[in-house]
Amino acid sequence: MRRTLVIVTCLAAVTAAGCGGTDGKPEPVPSAAGSAAPAAPATPEAKTADPPTAFDAGAAVTLPAGALSSNVAGNVTSTFLTLRDRTGYLVGPTAMNAVDVLTGKEIWTVPVEREPGDPNNQRGPFVNTTGPRPPAVTDRLAAAAVPVVMPEKGTTPAFIALSVVAADPEKGVKAWQADIKVSEDQYADAGNAVTQVVAITDKAVIARYSRQDEEHVTVALDPASGKTLWERKDYDAGSVHGDILVGTDYNVAENSSMTQATAVDLATGQQKWVGAGRSSGLTDIPADPALVVLTRTDYGSGDSSLLFLDSATGAEKLKLDGEKSFGSLPYGDCFYDQQSVLVCQSDGVLTGYDAKTAGKLWSLPDQAANRVAPGLTVVWHGALYGVTQGGQPIVLDAKTGKDLSVDNVGAAPVLVSKYAGITYDKQRNAPVAYPVEK
Repeated sequence: MRRTLVIVTCLAAVTAAGCGGTDGKPEPVPSAAGSAAPAAPATPEAKTADPPTAFDAGAAVTLPAGALSSNVAGNVTSTFLTLRDRTGYLVGPTAMNAVDVLTGKEIWTVPVEREPGDPNNQRGPFVNTTGPRPPAVTDRLAAAAVPVVMPEKGTTPAFIALSVVAADPEKGVKAWQADIKVSEDQYADAGNAVTQVVAITDKAVIARYSRQDEEHVTVALDPASGKTLWERKDYDAGSVHGDILVGTDYNVAENSSMTQATAVDLATGQQKWVGAGRSSGLTDIPADPALVVLTRTDYGSGDSSLLFLDSATGAEKLKLDGEKSFGSLPYGDCFYDQQSVLVCQSDGVLTGYDAKTAGKLWSLPDQAANRVAPGLTVVWHGALYGVTQGGQPIVLDAKTGKDLSVDNVGAAPVLVSKYAGITYDKQRNAPVAYPVEK
């Protein structure tokens, strides 16, 4: 089966205080004795650190079950939550929600007004890495994508659609919902589909629908109204680089079993360049806008590699070979710290790269220094989070690879903000948020 390209806050409320009564007369002044009701005690401010180097393991907050999924070992296999400051934005088959991760309380919910296309995706006993990807969130908009079933109408049969729901990220007021037909087969279903809002920009909201080798659809929507700007079939959106969108293209003239990276204009969908040809699988890694970073499987040999392409032209700037194999092993896992560093773990080797230039920064293991590579869970704002070979949480400096915090780290999160780290707690059998300790 092909691997498709995927590309991975406490919002302050502003209130205005009135200066006078509604009839234009001044408001009465309280007496010196203070007849007004006493103000409620202020909630203590949460600890913050950017990046955090330790979490309070004794103050874990249980989050909704739909935030993460894990295997029997407690390892996170899928995330359905985007963390911004202390707000978690979740997507499920029937709604998009926001929750305060430091209290576990729901802030708002926005329903998807259609019948879910894959309602039981994460309910089975086995690991399933398909399903909706976490919402995309900006200061102006939060948006998520799920498959839905559009009902039959007269002699027109029912069909599967990609439903994109958008809302105000602070108040949860629904902005719009767009339903885009993704299958011409009236008997098709959305089982094991991957749906995602890849990016939100001032020009377009980019969303994708992918189901095994059957359907691949990318759509660009107007951010204000949800109106379709353009649609491209046999194409999975991956990452946005300024005014360019790069994705996996399944429409390859040389061989229908091949894939390639194709860049299109974000606003119009017009093709700009083609790269990473003769591939059998591509996975997009978010990184600095200057570079397109892909893990690639070669169509002929099955060997994997890590590619760095110029985002403006598609020209190859660096290629790193992965583990040789007779099959199609992926290169490994790569994480962008959202600032300047890309960290990849492949074949037991952990390496840091400059996210803008692809220059190598450091690598572990380092036999000369008697240092081994930890297991990587996430990288954020210059810090690398993971576990030692003995299973203890650890934090490294993502720019140098040096130990940053080794004692009483508290957790090895898969999602991080300046307020909390989130992972799966096997003892609680639930996703949890650990407040920042320092």
